[in-house]
Amino acid sequence: MLPKAHHPLVMKLQLAFVAAPLALSLLITGCSSTTAPAAKKTAATKTVAAPSKAAEKAAPVTAPAPKVEAPPAPAAESAAQAAEPAEPIKIAPEALALVERLTQAVDTQRHELIDTTGFPEALNSLEVGARAPKIEAIDISNQPPPEGLTADGSSTQLVVRDWTGLVLVPISTSLSKAYTSEVRLLKTEAHPLNDGRVRVWTRIHNIGNQTLHGQVACRFTMRNQPTATSPYFYELQLPPHGFRDVFFISPDGDLMSYTVLVRSEEMKSFK
Repeated sequence: MLPKAHHPLVMKLQLAFVAAPLALSLLITGCSSTTAPAAKKTAATKTVAAPSKAAEKAAPVTAPAPKVEAPPAPAAESAAQAAEPAEPIKIAPEALALVERLTQAVDTQRHELIDTTGFPEALNSLEVGARAPKIEAIDISNQPPPEGLTADGSSTQLVVRDWTGLVLVPISTSLSKAYTSEVRLLKTEAHPLNDGRVRVWTRIHNIGNQTLHGQVACRFTMRNQPTATSPYFYELQLPPHGFRDVFFISPDGDLMSYTVLVRSEEMKSFK
């Protein structure tokens, strides 16, 4: 008879107990093997994500720069100063005396001083530095723009810049005479010059249906002269219903009055 320790049943139980821890150990090992890859995967995931965070930490942070008001550049200041209107020139005493005489004196042709001109082409004679007056709007549906001007009978260009920019408008309408029913003298202005003379402008309108072949002149009356100046007539042609702006310059001396004269060719003998 075998001892109890060597009994087959006891040996089987011992093997069973030995196998159980082994199986448990294998089971634990298996669990560790099953869990380890997940841990490694997690570790790998952390390892991949780590550089991204490191890169974020390493990336420089650009803060918005503070707004600093820089002082204006000298060029900008110069441009701003240039944009400001220049101070108008001082009007000569001779021109001021003329304006006072034609607006105040009782023995002269009375005028009104205004800040608008109806003759935009007169700006070509504006004195350098003088303040230009406003320009009156022209209704081209009823009054076409002027087609030209007459200067001294041979020139049609304003080349002398002597106008002060002042505008005098005569109050009386007796300063013009049209010796023909085919024309109308629509507008007249007197522009004081820097030497005390005046440039008289007038707009002539041919209301007829035919071209007007006529003549135009201006007669000036000066102080301390017994008679008016003898007018010099310039040739004038106007198309049917056309307009023409003409000007005349007064003689030296103190102007008292003037008269614009228009006549047709048939009336050349009229003085």
